[in-house]
Amino acid sequence: MPPAGGGANTFYPWAAHVPPGTELWAVQLPGREDRLEEPPVTDLLQAARRVASALQWLLDRPCLLFGHSMGALIGYEAARMLTAQRTQGVCHLFASGCLPPDRHQARDRDLAGDREVVAELRRIGFSSDLLDDPEARALVMPAIQNDLRMFSSYGHRPGQRLACPITVLVGDADPHVRAADAAGWGLHTRAPVETAVLPGDHYYLFGAHEQIIAKIADALVIPASVGD
Repeated sequence: MPPAGGGANTFYPWAAHVPPGTELWAVQLPGREDRLEEPPVTDLLQAARRVASALQWLLDRPCLLFGHSMGALIGYEAARMLTAQRTQGVCHLFASGCLPPDRHQARDRDLAGDREVVAELRRIGFSSDLLDDPEARALVMPAIQNDLRMFSSYGHRPGQRLACPITVLVGDADPHVRAADAAGWGLHTRAPVETAVLPGDHYYLFGAHEQIIAKIADALVIPASVGD
């Protein structure tokens, strides 16, 4: 699950590095890339419900969820929904570049202007050339604006805890999420929580896919025999 404004192509570089016997599925929310003409999802829980619904037919095998920033919250909420349905198969959640869910307080946030959105993206480490190209920026800005509003309006609701382990990934120069914040994810699962710090800012994942996939591969070793 990609960060705000991102699409399935975020994970294109991963395809060459996934372990044998592992399938890579990337979430493509409406309003971007090949779904550009579709109305965007405006509520994070609705996005999570769509992801949970799409995952159900894959859960006859071990399934690990990875999400970055807003994508981590979508993955967490989708896993909660599947856990509440007593669905088997979600064996691990990787929460990347994201504070624990209860640290997010719903708030109104006006990021209507392109200039303000670009300033916010640069502040948190987004350095894509898309921000400097007016034509490219016009294509991606609606999805980014929508997702930032959806992210900022999310408020955690106490309830279902996960049964799977959580690995929290943090960039060592991320201005928003620090390694010390990761322990808070322990409130949201009955299983162990592990923290890994990788070099980079909030968007460290664009240069660290091999390290991330190595950690995912390690997490899949134990549950690989489950369901045989």
